[in-house]
Amino acid sequence: MEFKKLQNLSILFKLLLTLFILFFNIPFVNSQEFTSNSYKILDPLMNAGGYGTSTSFGLFGVISQMAIGTSSSSLFKTNSGFLYFPFASSPVVTATAGDAQVALSWSASTGLLGWTPSAYTVGQSTVSGGPYSYTSLGNVTSSTRTSLTNSTLYYFVIRVQDIFGNFIATSTQVTATPVAPTPSPSSGGGGGIITPPSGATKIIIKGRAYPGATVTVFRDGSTVSKPIADAGGNWQVDSTVVGGIYTFSAYAIDKDNRRSLTTSFTVNIPTRQTTTLSDIIIAPTIGSDKSEVKSGNDIKFFGFGYPASDVNIVVNSEVMITDKTKSDRLGFWSYTLNSTPLELGPHTSKSQVVAPDAVISPFSESLAFRVGDKDVFLGKLPPTISGCSKNGDLNGDKKVNIIDFSILLFFWNQKNPKNPCVNINKDGTVNIFDFSIMLFWWNG
Repeated sequence: MEFKKLQNLSILFKLLLTLFILFFNIPFVNSQEFTSNSYKILDPLMNAGGYGTSTSFGLFGVISQMAIGTSSSSLFKTNSGFLYFPFASSPVVTATAGDAQVALSWSASTGLLGWTPSAYTVGQSTVSGGPYSYTSLGNVTSSTRTSLTNSTLYYFVIRVQDIFGNFIATSTQVTATPVAPTPSPSSGGGGGIITPPSGATKIIIKGRAYPGATVTVFRDGSTVSKPIADAGGNWQVDSTVVGGIYTFSAYAIDKDNRRSLTTSFTVNIPTRQTTTLSDIIIAPTIGSDKSEVKSGNDIKFFGFGYPASDVNIVVNSEVMITDKTKSDRLGFWSYTLNSTPLELGPHTSKSQVVAPDAVISPFSESLAFRVGDKDVFLGKLPPTISGCSKNGDLNGDKKVNIIDFSILLFFWNQKNPKNPCVNINKDGTVNIFDFSIMLFWWNG
């Protein structure tokens, strides 16, 4: 029994020593014997001083390259660890042109398997495909690019960064051409924009979202109002403008802080008249309880849309699946899908609202998920597990592995973290003691 305890302590000490070496960038040395029918290498050493770069043979001594970007062979390529394999969804970008500016808005990227999108960078070019000039924006989902040249076509992409600054996803390219506002003729025959004579020029926008949702409304890329939807999910914006052609955009944020896609519409507003736009319905939001569902098990989709409405569900697979559910009086909807008909691999799902008076919303963003050999829950432990695991199984898949470690790293050194389960030993801080418990139960 004592010998078994000594063995466990020895294993724990080696694991902690490895962690200490990795965290403080101490050169790591690995020795191993290799054999071949034409040559023999004894005790190759791999450290920070250099790496194998031969163009005629491969030297195999580690699972992957020791650091990103250090593999330089012309005949094979190695990737460094799990950072290459997690998934982050690409933002869906909307570009709205204005006077010498373009307003960009995009859907928030969703990270899976250890990646957490933490910031966004916008790339701008006047050539399709770049090269782009990049500007770091922080963790935001909109930006207005100013000081642009009217009548010039611009190209934009959005890149997603994780907490360490790695670029983990890129949007498709979008375009927009800034334009000067159309001048209104003056009574003297000269050009220029004039204040309308007697009688105001107004626009009234009547829209629909989800009860209590915060709606952000843009006019030519500039925010004009942030109404709150009432208990019936309805909202309204009144704005005084100069007559002309305008592009309005709107998105909503539901009570769970999910953001809808942006809905855009262009309108020609006559001078000295009140123009009313109605039936502007915001796309629903969508989420799921799992990022990966075990084949044959259920996955639940949910979100918010216009209340008391039909919600169309579309799941993309080899054979597209379509079905419907209903939103309740608060706008909440949910739909449970059994994954048996879905092939193994990646899939997407999206939703669409049909209001009681048959007004149809745009589709929500496409939500990515996988069908595999296990259930990977999002945001909380699976309902079959009571409370937090005592062995470091942070995502509830009954394994202690690199996914749990990546979750632990995200909350590293935080006191009283928002996810209480990462504080495994319950001392109030996420630190080396929690990691040592995780290592003890490690099963890959």
